[in-house]
Amino acid sequence: MITFLFGAGASYGSGKTIPYNPPLGNDLYDNLASQKGKFGKLSAKSRKVFQLQGFEAGMATLANDNRLINPLQKEIACYLSKFKITPENAYVRLFNKIQKLMPDINIVTLNYDTLIEQAIATVGYAVDYNGTGKGITILKPHGSSNFLPRMPEGFNMNGNVMVGCGTFVDGLPTDAVSTNQEVIQWCNDPRNSDLSPALAMYEKGKRVVVNSSLINNIQKQFGNVAIDSKLIVLVGIKYIEHDTHIWKVLEESSATLLVVDPYPQDTINWLSAINRRDAEVISLGFESAVWEITKRIKRYACNVK
Repeated sequence: MITFLFGAGASYGSGKTIPYNPPLGNDLYDNLASQKGKFGKLSAKSRKVFQLQGFEAGMATLANDNRLINPLQKEIACYLSKFKITPENAYVRLFNKIQKLMPDINIVTLNYDTLIEQAIATVGYAVDYNGTGKGITILKPHGSSNFLPRMPEGFNMNGNVMVGCGTFVDGLPTDAVSTNQEVIQWCNDPRNSDLSPALAMYEKGKRVVVNSSLINNIQKQFGNVAIDSKLIVLVGIKYIEHDTHIWKVLEESSATLLVVDPYPQDTINWLSAINRRDAEVISLGFESAVWEITKRIKRYACNVK
């Protein structure tokens, strides 16, 4: 089994995207603040930390209060669900080149955007978020901008105050929608005022405040996929030591690792620390590496037949 694991560097480096490429973490705050919403109205202290120390550090300055966190999570979802692929995008080019192999490939992405889902649709496949075999498996261990919890019919939940909770709300059904317009409409619906899309907070620990059991289950599925994989291709993944739910799983997998990253030194250091000498590193951005990835995927597929 072959598994792709895409990180923020993949979408950022995927080439032509509308209106532009999703930003890396270092630029995410400024992009969100420019939308003139809640991020732009945070305290001067928090804004300074976001800008000088990074997004995760900035999130750590915020009170654990649903009245603050949910609106921010909604802004992230509305922003990151707006990006659209073009035919020249690297996801589209890659999936076109390996189209016949796609049913035998699992895709895992840490990104909240939906560029991969759009690219899969362009090559004629359905998306299967649950790994049931009814399409191309996409696992999103950090959740997604389009994972929208659904309130039971006739049930309203608003005006509640939740402070200091690990999770605000859990156990709701979740709909995976297709468009930015649907995400915006859901976020603006007063019935969802106490909710936010099921996506991890971009902070140390990647806490999930709504439907955490769903994301926990996806992370367990990722662990199973990694164990069953013979080749794992890491594209645009930044090594972050405290993200053990990703890197510990990779360390424990016996799969051959292929790393695609224009700045791979942190990952190379990790590979050395865990004695993974069989890994291959392609020091290119995603857009430039499509053909190199394709060659290795096809070669591997031929060798295992």
